[in-house]
Amino acid sequence: MSRVIRHVTYRSSDADKVQALQFWDSDYTLATQSRLTSPWDDEIYGLAAAFENEQCIGTASYTISPHRLGILSQVYTNPDFRGQGIARKSLSAALDAFQQQQTRAVYLASAKDWVQRIYQGMGFEFVGAMGARHAFKLTLDDSGRDENLFRAGQQVSLRTWAAHDQADLSALFNARHDGLVKHYQLGCYLGSHFEGEFYQLRRYGEERPGFQALVLEGEETLLGIATVVPSSRRHAQHRGVVDLLLHPNYAGHAADLLATLHEKTDLRSLNAYAGVHEPERQSMFETAGYRRAGKLTRHLRIAAQDYDLEMFERQQKNT
Repeated sequence: MSRVIRHVTYRSSDADKVQALQFWDSDYTLATQSRLTSPWDDEIYGLAAAFENEQCIGTASYTISPHRLGILSQVYTNPDFRGQGIARKSLSAALDAFQQQQTRAVYLASAKDWVQRIYQGMGFEFVGAMGARHAFKLTLDDSGRDENLFRAGQQVSLRTWAAHDQADLSALFNARHDGLVKHYQLGCYLGSHFEGEFYQLRRYGEERPGFQALVLEGEETLLGIATVVPSSRRHAQHRGVVDLLLHPNYAGHAADLLATLHEKTDLRSLNAYAGVHEPERQSMFETAGYRRAGKLTRHLRIAAQDYDLEMFERQQKNT
């Protein structure tokens, strides 16, 4: 019996890629197949895969952004080999890869209690939860602490989002602040990580003409994201939903983000949402020309709690 850890990347053999992909389906398969074909922009991606002879028996993936923020994911062991320490070896190899690339912080999500305890035993700290899905962060360098990643006063720039932004967006969606709901259109809330939601955004970009996603980039990481998601309903193709998340230290850039979205979109009618508990968010949309269009009672549920939303609408004058 010969067991080894191989790092499966886009440079690996086709045989190793096929073996490493066998455990994944849906979004993970599509994303992993793409990443193992060629890099997603300037991202570093790989699978720390445990092999017995030429059979892959377990994996753990690592994703690292140009800002050196990371995501740990795709941790799985073939059921026939569980209880033999395979997962810990794969995890250890993935964490070694983060260290070698000087990653500043690593994020992950898990919905199983016993798995969460394993991660906490490895130094990951709980940062938030949405129902059963708990998000965790491992800080590998002082520069990866929230007070440094999101410190006030950074030089910022506005640009279209990129494929290598996934880990930075996970940092943004898991940053500690008072915001309860962080992105209504995606259903991505405090502590909900951002992995599946990122794949959802990529699908929107491929499938819905008129989709837009902008990011506010700081010196340390991404500080905001704004999107326009066109309706998928045939009778409402002129309509889209605007959403916006900004770290509180950079809330002053909301007007610029919204103005850029409004200027570029060809949609005639835009909707946006804010919780009844979010007067600042409500004011932000009203200042940008949105009017209140109704109240949605018990429209949003997080775990066992329901929330009411205010709906806003803006009619575009340039279309």
